[in-house]
Amino acid sequence: MDRYIGALKERFDPKFCNFVEGEHNVMYRNYFLILLIGLLTFSTSCKKKKDKTIHIGFSQCTNQDAWRETMNREMQVAASLYPNIKLTVLNADGITKKQYIQIRQLINMDVDLLIISPNESEPITPIAEEAFDEHIPTIIIDRKISSKKYTAYIGANNYHIGKNVADYLGNLFKDRREILEIRGLDESSPGQERHRGFMDGLKHYPNLEVTESIEGEWLHENAKNLAAPLLNAQKFDIVFGHNDVMAIGAREVTPEDKAANMFFVGIDALPNLGMEKVNENILQASFLYPTGGNLAIELALKILNNEEYDKNNELATSVIDAGNVKVIKLQQQQVLDHQKTIDKQISRMAQQEEDFNDQRSLLNITLTSLVLLVVVAFWLFYYFIRINKKNHELAQKNDAIERQKKELEEKNNQILEMNKEVEEATQAKLSFFTNISHEIRTPLTLIQASVNTMMDQFRQLHLPTSLIKNLELIHRNSDRLLRIINQLMDFRKVELGKAGLSVSKINIVDDCENIYQSFIPLAKQKEINFSFDKDENRCDIWIDQDKIDKVLFNLLSNAFKFTPQNGVIVIRLKTNFPDHVYVEVSDSGPGIPEEKMKTVFEPFVQQNEHRSMGTGIGLSLSKGFVELHHGKIEINTSKEGGSIFKVTLPKGKEHFKEDQIIPIREQEKTRSYDINSKNIQDSEPLISGESHKEHTVLVVEDDMELKQYLINLLNEHYYVKSAENGKQALEMIELENPDMIVTDLMMPEMDGLEMTQRIKSGLDTCHLPLIMLTAKSTQEQKIEGIETGADAYIEKPFSPEYLLVRIRRLLESRKTLQEYYQQHIVSPKIANHNGQNSLDKKFLSGLIRNLESNYSNANFSVEEFGQQLGLSRIHLYRKVKALTGFTPSEYINKYRLRKSKEFLLNQETNISGVAMEVGFSSSAYFTKKFKEEFGVTPSQYLNESSVGSSH
Repeated sequence: MDRYIGALKERFDPKFCNFVEGEHNVMYRNYFLILLIGLLTFSTSCKKKKDKTIHIGFSQCTNQDAWRETMNREMQVAASLYPNIKLTVLNADGITKKQYIQIRQLINMDVDLLIISPNESEPITPIAEEAFDEHIPTIIIDRKISSKKYTAYIGANNYHIGKNVADYLGNLFKDRREILEIRGLDESSPGQERHRGFMDGLKHYPNLEVTESIEGEWLHENAKNLAAPLLNAQKFDIVFGHNDVMAIGAREVTPEDKAANMFFVGIDALPNLGMEKVNENILQASFLYPTGGNLAIELALKILNNEEYDKNNELATSVIDAGNVKVIKLQQQQVLDHQKTIDKQISRMAQQEEDFNDQRSLLNITLTSLVLLVVVAFWLFYYFIRINKKNHELAQKNDAIERQKKELEEKNNQILEMNKEVEEATQAKLSFFTNISHEIRTPLTLIQASVNTMMDQFRQLHLPTSLIKNLELIHRNSDRLLRIINQLMDFRKVELGKAGLSVSKINIVDDCENIYQSFIPLAKQKEINFSFDKDENRCDIWIDQDKIDKVLFNLLSNAFKFTPQNGVIVIRLKTNFPDHVYVEVSDSGPGIPEEKMKTVFEPFVQQNEHRSMGTGIGLSLSKGFVELHHGKIEINTSKEGGSIFKVTLPKGKEHFKEDQIIPIREQEKTRSYDINSKNIQDSEPLISGESHKEHTVLVVEDDMELKQYLINLLNEHYYVKSAENGKQALEMIELENPDMIVTDLMMPEMDGLEMTQRIKSGLDTCHLPLIMLTAKSTQEQKIEGIETGADAYIEKPFSPEYLLVRIRRLLESRKTLQEYYQQHIVSPKIANHNGQNSLDKKFLSGLIRNLESNYSNANFSVEEFGQQLGLSRIHLYRKVKALTGFTPSEYINKYRLRKSKEFLLNQETNISGVAMEVGFSSSAYFTKKFKEEFGVTPSQYLNESSVGSSH
């Protein structure tokens, strides 16, 4: 109703329209609305409801033959019987790539059903499967695809047709006959199946023999050109063409004196082609191969209407020869005449229906407009006399509404401003806690790395022990600062409900044993009686090991912090319960007063007498981690007066969500390495002599001090280049072609993740090994870094020695992979090595495939090689050099020389012939290169091989 009143406001006095909108006129407005709806319903009720339009797309492989034109015609005629069907036919002109693009076009047009007549089976299969996977019903007609992913198939059984031809000829001829077979396209399923059926059928007729078989590719001219020399030079009794046009082409080039005694048979039997030629005795027989065009439309409707249908629809076939051709032609002509009559009637009916609908619509519009005009005129007259009485009342109400509206807008603006301030404050807190780790960890990296280096140097120089102890003090406190940072980050995540779990099956006994062993040195130092009590040696439970370890470390750290010298600390693990386990940590310290036990797990709560010891978030964080596991943590007082913390964890994994469970627990975690922990064996050199100054390392780091430290650290062993962010690094890679990349994660302009993803997804750079240094240390962040393609993920602060070893190991792995490629140059298995990424495997497969196709071409150049692989000359040089250690031209020559050894061993030809076979235009140059590669001349190699084989 408001829509109609809005239209009236544009043409009549606003005061009048305001009165109409008044609350006293609701009843009249409702009457008017009912009248309008009735009139509109009347005007539209007579309209014929149209069925939903069905869009069918048909990809025809070619229109170059009459059989395909007949299929198109049958399909269009069948579709014309249904006004709601829209048929789109796209012709590929016999070009497979064009058909692939056209099918993609039909998919993008959102057709309701797709019909495909493939040009070639294998290349069209992927796009046909894609359409099927996108839930588009797909009908394959005539030629099959190499998959079962389609809704239905229509076509004659080409194998049976080929076999029927053989049976027909076998029954017709009892004496010996020689046959010339003209095949279709060998890459198409009809060509393959007709040939196989024909040959299988001939096995029952030994008097019939195929003496020549040629591929005519279904085309008339191809068949003529290929058959002409054979028919002139040899004697054939029978010519069998896989379709009529090829059989006719062979008949046209057959000398008349021979043709009179020969039997020509084809397949298709179209009325104006094969059937006509049989009638003219140019062909002696043709097997009917129905197109199935009309059946395709009927089957499409069954599928779209959810009716029952057969997935495989085999079309019947029969032979047409001199005995039945006239009758069948007469029947065909009658059908065509009837079809033309039907087409004319359908066209006339469609035109009449269109005229009728136009006239009916015009009449309905006229009547509706007339009635509406009368009603509006009456309505205007009735309400015009009451407008002035209501104007003042409506004006007062409008003023009150405007005042209320302004007040509401002011309050709403205040609320929005407050929300904005709260959101900004929240985002500022989140940003602070997210970035503080990176900001503090980077200086810590420099501190710890420098302290580690100084400690090593001091020990080697035998400086006073007091200096080393001071450095150890710095190192311990930097570790303590790192733990505090990690606690702050974990606490913030728990507080915001963003602390996720990575749950796996863990032997809790071994885990507690490892933690126990970690605190034994501290217990000895403080002279504390420290013990571990357990029920059994093994108990597997599902936990996030990292978080439960943090809980136990926190409880033990507190116990050691408050337990005096000669005190007692005990870990008790109880696992013999059906549905849970618990871990107790008890101490003989001062304990916690009973009145404070209720608040001990709240954040920032500390005992007054120990206010300076800790941050006050450790127990709160532990409680959060335990509750994430659906467990509980409790506190009691021991008999000795100390504290007992009890952590209870449920058994099983049913209480966890599926995305919290990881299938295989990562056994190796990337951790900070302490130089005193002997993680790096003293006997293993950090940098081998072979790699000294051979390789270039690109350092990508935005912190200037850390970047300079890394440059100084690596410069002794490698050529070092640097960049401040990922964008600069990508430009540097293009110019410098480094052998290794060491990058930070958080950087301006382009961070380490995006840079890594670009490097690992580029064909010319995916082989580069990459180490990611980062202050982000959660399990999820590590997984994200590794999934982008990073070869190693090292937390800050890191051990310099560990970084150097990781770089050396990665470069050695690359060297080992190069040696493998050099030893298997001609082997197809070169692309299946486990150390390769998917892009390198694809590149190497293309490399071997192109060399195998072109090694005999003496003019095959590096430029042509790069074009076939999709790389420029410089990128091809870098890629092949990085993977194999050879330049592209060296690799081509080595491939040719190794192929020559195979030819020489097989003794297929002489040395000059082998040289030409493998792409050497000069046998002398071939001999020179052969000797440089293998240490002997080709003739000497042949002699040695002959002597070895004789023994």
